[in-house]
Amino acid sequence: MCEAKMSLTHEFTIRTPFPPSHIQLACNGTYLALPFVRTSVGVWSVQKLTCKPLELEGHRQKISSLCFGHGASPTLLCSAAEDYIIVWNIERARIAFEAGQQIRGQVIGQVLGHVQYCCFSPDDQQVAVCVDREVQILNSQEEKLYASLEGHDAIVTCAEFCPHYTSTLVTVSEDRTFKVWDISESTVIYKSSIISSSPFISLTMNPQTEQFAVGTADGQVRVFDLTDGNGFRCLHHLDVSKVVSREREEREQKVDMAAKGPVTISSRPSWQRNEMPQVQTDLRLDDTTESEAGCAILGLYYTYQPSSHKPSAKTLPFLKQDDSLVKDLLTDSSMLVVGTTGSLLQVNAKTIEPCSYFDFQDPIGSLDDLDGSSRCISLAGSFAFSQQTVSETWCVVGSLFQNVVNVLRVSHPTQKDVAKLSHDMSALSVREDSDRLVTSMGSGDVGTDAEITVLSSAPLHANSPLRAELVPKLKESQENRKGSGTKGSAKKKGQVMDNQPLTFKTKVKSSGYTESPRKAMFQPKTSMSKGSSSSPSLPSKTSKPLVKEYPMESKAPSQLQSKLDVAEKPTAINGLKFSANGQYLACALANQSAQIFKMPLTGKGDTCSGHNGGVNSVHWSHDSKWLLMTSDDRTMSVWGKGQSDPIMKLCTVSNNFGVDSEGKQKTDKDNPPFPKEIKHAQFYYMDRFILLTCGNALYLYKYHLDSSKQDIKRYVTNSRYKLVKSFQMEKAQNITTFTAINGFHSYIVMCAGSNKTVEVFDLNVGKSVRVLADAHTRPVHVICQNEGSAYASHPPDAYDLFLTAATTDCIKLWDLRTNRCVRRYEGHMNRAHPCGLALSPCSKFIASGAEDRSAYIFDIRSGTYLHKLGGHTDVVTDVSFHPLYPQLVTGTLDGKIRLFVNG
Repeated sequence: MCEAKMSLTHEFTIRTPFPPSHIQLACNGTYLALPFVRTSVGVWSVQKLTCKPLELEGHRQKISSLCFGHGASPTLLCSAAEDYIIVWNIERARIAFEAGQQIRGQVIGQVLGHVQYCCFSPDDQQVAVCVDREVQILNSQEEKLYASLEGHDAIVTCAEFCPHYTSTLVTVSEDRTFKVWDISESTVIYKSSIISSSPFISLTMNPQTEQFAVGTADGQVRVFDLTDGNGFRCLHHLDVSKVVSREREEREQKVDMAAKGPVTISSRPSWQRNEMPQVQTDLRLDDTTESEAGCAILGLYYTYQPSSHKPSAKTLPFLKQDDSLVKDLLTDSSMLVVGTTGSLLQVNAKTIEPCSYFDFQDPIGSLDDLDGSSRCISLAGSFAFSQQTVSETWCVVGSLFQNVVNVLRVSHPTQKDVAKLSHDMSALSVREDSDRLVTSMGSGDVGTDAEITVLSSAPLHANSPLRAELVPKLKESQENRKGSGTKGSAKKKGQVMDNQPLTFKTKVKSSGYTESPRKAMFQPKTSMSKGSSSSPSLPSKTSKPLVKEYPMESKAPSQLQSKLDVAEKPTAINGLKFSANGQYLACALANQSAQIFKMPLTGKGDTCSGHNGGVNSVHWSHDSKWLLMTSDDRTMSVWGKGQSDPIMKLCTVSNNFGVDSEGKQKTDKDNPPFPKEIKHAQFYYMDRFILLTCGNALYLYKYHLDSSKQDIKRYVTNSRYKLVKSFQMEKAQNITTFTAINGFHSYIVMCAGSNKTVEVFDLNVGKSVRVLADAHTRPVHVICQNEGSAYASHPPDAYDLFLTAATTDCIKLWDLRTNRCVRRYEGHMNRAHPCGLALSPCSKFIASGAEDRSAYIFDIRSGTYLHKLGGHTDVVTDVSFHPLYPQLVTGTLDGKIRLFVNG
């Protein structure tokens, strides 16, 4: 659903000699050119539309196409008909008109046929004219033909020169293909296959990036890449027909609600009720008069957004951070204006998210009427756009059946307006539930409307769940036990103590047969120096440097270095995770085990096997000592490196205090086992807590790990845990994934539900603070926060960015503070399997698995991928970046991992 209704103002209505449908109209922000009579052109000043236009005469046939040049001095206008193609100098024509002289234009083509479309080159030296199935390249100064482009199998509907490559021309046709031409080299650069089921009828170029958008007759908009070496692939796809139909359904629902009127609610039995027919007023139009406009994309236009980078304040050199990446991601985006037969739509050019919508059946406010009346626009037949200012665009709408052209002024929503609207809508949705409070991450007050951020300066609340503690009971020493005894309890001489071991010690000392034999009887420590006990030890020459840093300017890893199998038989890899220090890699496997590999990847890893179901996920502690595993057997376990048994296992919801002498959990109705499989879990708040999800609940646990074990009952663990608080996603059946930062103290936890929403929890106050409804078209299966690593630092705003992905959908980059999507990434295949997602420590690259046996690396600033890492033998299920080096590890469905490094 669109975030707001479009701000639209009706400026003027101009009469034309014939319906201007399927006629190319022209507007450059200063002038407006329309057919004045059947064979002449009228040029109006957009600031003085009520004045008489400048009439240009020279054609004998009906005018079919008009376009302005790109330069401001002189301003060139090309008018095309079946008899002539004429280029007019507007400034020279005005001078001739004021002097009473005859206005003359330059004829550059004669008797070419019906001209469907025409456009100027960026330097206004050439004119491309679409005639039937060909495109003629003409000289704009004289009657000279440069080239004739042929190859389309149907009528060429549009052609545009690329503003970034002046000799590049893109043409689209009714044969549902597009072609890219190099005019200077007289070659065809690219020929596409048949892309759509409907013909291409509109085309526009993005003035800021190397992209172009194509519209079809069935309401589809596709954005393609023009960058060299990217294969002119499709970057984005927007189904405008679905957006329009959804908006119309909501409009009909509002009309139905208003038409129902008052109703009578009775508590009487049905046989006592007065079944009087209720008279209802139907506010809807009659079926005979109601018409539904189509969704053909008749016009497309990219607005221009100037750069808003401001010089940063002077700071100390060691405090400076490169925040250009964050500025590029969070700056205002240009808009893609889409004109259909019955509506007008504004789309964010970076995220392809509809921002505002206007239906032509709704009334439009007009400024030329003193009584404040409104106007209505009939069905549109043609469009022309031109940007006036940064926030406003002229929109010229030619009627489909009437002889009128409506001039509209469109206002674009700025980034601040969208952020404020999103914040207001989020606050409104939260206040509907009395149990949810909007909290401020910057202050400790509950109920304020400040922004939510990952890096918080607020202290812990007095009753915060994060203040929970779990203090283990210390064993009482033997001396304290002796001193605490009374005289009455003292043992008398000769008295025999019952139920006591034969030895007077708590443990039987080992005989030493199981120990390794002593190799040396005595070995003095000759390396000790005098006073070494008080002075700190110095690092040796062979030790590694203490300070390490991630190479922030490194390239994306794209070169295969090594590969290996994680098991003897093919088994699916469900998850990959590097330790915080980068020395170990953990793999969650579907064969009820996990593998721990020591970096670099050589040989076989250590196996952690102890679950009765497939391992769903793995997560390292911040100190890289402990590994957390979740399984389909409804349990979660914590392992240490090189241990054969888990140090702690979570089997019940509340705690594990009720453990018998055999290490089994006692049955308790207040402490039931987990009702469903545990899909995700992780350490949280600098290893002080454990978070896990089961069903639609998020559990927060406090724990204590005790590595001591008994000599005989080694399977009995002394580790303990207890439930601190649980959170519910009430409208979701299951929590599909969640994320929280463990590298530093953060109160924010984000959960994705099966109802396609993302809910944000503030664990400082223990409340849900925000809900992102309809984040994707399918439930989100992965959330990735910009956590960075211990070897890389970023500006504070960078940590508020996070990624989401869903099957049959794209990857989205979100800003937590503004509650909106700021980027969109497409091009990878993800239709059924929940493929993994990772963000590099430098925050410049995004890695994603795919079902086409490849992994994709995206540039976070653009919407297309940089590298396609092939060579895999099955679906790439998960990816993970190394925290210290520019390396990437991929895991597949057949149990193989590959390590990629930068070239």
